[in-house]
Formats: sequence, structure tokens, C-alpha cells
Amino acid sequence: MGTGHIDVAGGQLYYEAAGDGPAVVLLHGGLLDCRMWDDQFEVLAARHRVIRVDARSHGRSSTATGDFRHDDDLEAVLGTLGIERAALVGLSLGARVAFDFAVSRPERVWALCALSPGISGMTFTDPYIAARNEEQANAEDDATFVEAFLRAWVDGPRRAPRDVPASVRVRCADMAAGNLRLHAAGQGRMLERDAIGRLAGITAPALVMVGGHDSADIKDAAARVTRAALVDVPAAGHMLNLEQPDAVHRALLPFLQEQSP
Repeated sequence: MGTGHIDVAGGQLYYEAAGDGPAVVLLHGGLLDCRMWDDQFEVLAARHRVIRVDARSHGRSSTATGDFRHDDDLEAVLGTLGIERAALVGLSLGARVAFDFAVSRPERVWALCALSPGISGMTFTDPYIAARNEEQANAEDDATFVEAFLRAWVDGPRRAPRDVPASVRVRCADMAAGNLRLHAAGQGRMLERDAIGRLAGITAPALVMVGGHDSADIKDAAARVTRAALVDVPAAGHMLNLEQPDAVHRALLPFLQEQSP
């Protein structure tokens, strides 16, 4: 496995790469890092050149010091690694980045898989998520902030913490707390492409997966990608690949195999 840092405008991104074959890039969720893809990284490396990246202000990558675009950072990663075209697999924020990249550089994407998709320009109206966001905004310590994050994006609006595998909550809490320690001083804006109004410009085959226990906002976003194959995972919440890795593999692996250039 190869690891290292790639220069981007105003910083560096940490990456890991393994395997050989058509390139697949794994893009993690917000407040998480590339370790969330541990299961998929190993499985996909059997047939693909797999790259997973810590986004700016996440994990082992640089803290943002000014305005930036995640999709521009992804362009730098692909350029440095000599990758002309890639399949993009993203969850939540990672899906948001994948959509931004796909609408701005459609010729660079041979397939797109969006799990629990965020899409830049989408509107959040779920009152449960709004209440958890308010708790985060008013949190007096990191533990309170992280618990509000877990309630919103790990448990979701229809489950109590006891209903979620404890290992999933622990993994997400560890990554979120680490990001707060390392990157709380970040500055600048995350600029985006308003992909919600440009989805028709995506030319790559797309797969969208959504959990039955996720927020209504995420389900609405998934339904907006009308040209994609849609897979529902009723037993999962937002963290699809952590809660139901086998279900994700059953949909993702044949999709990539069918679309592989």
C-alpha cells in the first residue's frame, strides 16, 4: 500500500492507495476521515486501483487557512497520481464532493456512487437535523458537539443510541473528536458548485444508496438524482457502509464491475 501527502493550493492532503486496475476514489463523510472506508478499501483493491483521501481540514490533511474547493483538491490528487478518469464513491460530504467534481469535470468520471448523498445547493428542512445543528452551535465542549453529531448523522431521527451498533458510534465519535482537536482553528469558506441544479450534466453512470433510518433531507436529495439506480437499505441510517457493509458491497461491486472501462 502506498501512502503520502499531495500538495494542493494552500496545503496538503493525506492519501492511501492500493491495488491495480481502473481507479476508484473513496471520499469520506464530514467530520470523519478516510478510515471510514477500511472495509471497502480492502475489498475494492482486489480489482481496482483504490485511493482514499482525507479531505482538507480532516484527518491527516492540512487545516484550511482560506477559501477552498474540495473538488479542486480532488483534481490535484488525480493529477499528481496520474489518473485521467476515476470512479468516485462518496458518503454524505464525500458524495457532495463527488457531485461537484462530476458536474464540473464530467469527462473525468467513469462512474459515480453516492451513499447517503449530500448535494451542494440542497436545502435542509428536517426539524430533527435543525435541532441537532443548534445543539452543535451551542455546545460548550467537544463531547457535547460530538454527541449532537452522532445523534444527527449516526442514530438519525428515528432511532435512539441503543438502537445503533455501539462499534459504529465509537468509530464515528473517535474520528469526529480527532478532527475537532486537529482542525478547530480552520479558516475560510468551503466553496461549492451548486450541483443540485446541474445534475443533468453528469454523464457517468450513477448509483445512489440511502438508508431507511436516514434524514428526510438525504432521502429527498437521493430522489433528485433521477438518472441513477437507487438502492434502499432499510436497516441502515446515514453511515451506510459502517452499519451495513455487506449490503453496500452487494450493490457497489457489481455496479463498478459493469461500468469498468
